[in-house]
Amino acid sequence: MRAFLLIACLFGISLQSVAIPYPSTSKTLKNGLKVIVCEKPDNDFVQFEVWYRTGSKDEKPGIRGMAHLFEHMMFRGTAKFPGKSVFENVDKVGGKVNAYTSFDRTVYHEYIPATALETMMDIEADRMANLVVTQEILNTEREVVGEELRNGMNNWYQKMNAERYPFLYPENHPYEVDVIGFLEEITKFSAEQCMDFYNSYYSPNNAFVVVVGNVKTDEVFAMAEKYFGPVTKQLDIRKRQNIPPLDTFKIRTAEMNINFPVQIYSYVFPTPASSDPDFFALKLTLGVLFTDDNSILTNRLVKKEHSAYGFLPSGDGWSYYPNFGLIDVIMGAAPGNVKVKKAIREEINKIIAEGIPQERLDEFIAAAENSEKLSNYECENISEKLGIAEYYLNDFQLAYSMVAEFKKVTPEKIKEVAAKYLSEERIQFVNIKPE
Repeated sequence: MRAFLLIACLFGISLQSVAIPYPSTSKTLKNGLKVIVCEKPDNDFVQFEVWYRTGSKDEKPGIRGMAHLFEHMMFRGTAKFPGKSVFENVDKVGGKVNAYTSFDRTVYHEYIPATALETMMDIEADRMANLVVTQEILNTEREVVGEELRNGMNNWYQKMNAERYPFLYPENHPYEVDVIGFLEEITKFSAEQCMDFYNSYYSPNNAFVVVVGNVKTDEVFAMAEKYFGPVTKQLDIRKRQNIPPLDTFKIRTAEMNINFPVQIYSYVFPTPASSDPDFFALKLTLGVLFTDDNSILTNRLVKKEHSAYGFLPSGDGWSYYPNFGLIDVIMGAAPGNVKVKKAIREEINKIIAEGIPQERLDEFIAAAENSEKLSNYECENISEKLGIAEYYLNDFQLAYSMVAEFKKVTPEKIKEVAAKYLSEERIQFVNIKPE
């Protein structure tokens, strides 16, 4: 199990770019659970995922880190499937099982032989309805989470990220605390608090299922009806929160020190929610400008001028709420690095004034399209795309037409979003230097 890593980076463009050549269909059960099935009969395996519409955005002060901890708790079993039953049932058929937690979502996924799908449906439905949480189990799992957090502090970049994060968001923003949470709060969690989180967010009408692989759609729907259909728990689904604006918020630091011999210029700027009309245009702009292997600034500063080592985006590019984008420019520690900042502003201003030539956009999209054709050989990749489209765009079928969204972006639209999100008034800056 793992805390959220980048799944769909806002700054790359290698997501949702071409049609997936396999039929996909959905059915919503009476209890509100949506079941999405994609038939991909080229081997005997199946990717099976349960997406819960909950993550660290749903935590309150005092239970920071609960969503991620609860991801661990879900692997401790139910009365029907006690202990390590999930791992045991997957191991004995040669499959893989894992999960991840982000700000917005918690996803449990298995890659298994098609013949094992019914067993895993039974287990996942029971975990949705009948999880067993005791103080003894909680004590064990929070030690594991605590060890994850402490291990992260042994990596200089993760440590810097953790120390920087509290400066970035206003109070009461859904993303104001990093997904891993606070160790001092995690060590005080009670079994009662865990069950309260479970009963507040784990239900059929706050989740959906994705199945991709060598299956028949009607058979999967019948299995889902058999195992998930009897789960009657229902939640009062929460509406979007009114959140503090980010476009006027000033981050709380302009400088940091690190115990590592590099210098980092961190660029922080507001980004729209993934459902916003500007989302795809900004996504394209950031890829062409910053983070693609052949981006404008990579070609200039890394390959030609050798004044930077590279550009490292941070954070989850798909977001339910407006968010901050963050790009770290990694450089050798040197007095002349101010020229890097000047070059970046020069290239941004050029795009604000002129946009990006259409031929450059076409090249970029064509490369991404080819990358997607390759990625669609894997059930896991298709399942992720279907889930992302369902969660953030409210329609899994949009996973099949994302390339059309990028092709709609014009040089004029690029100028508009660059001025809106990357102007000198909007971009903020943290200078991170060696101690």
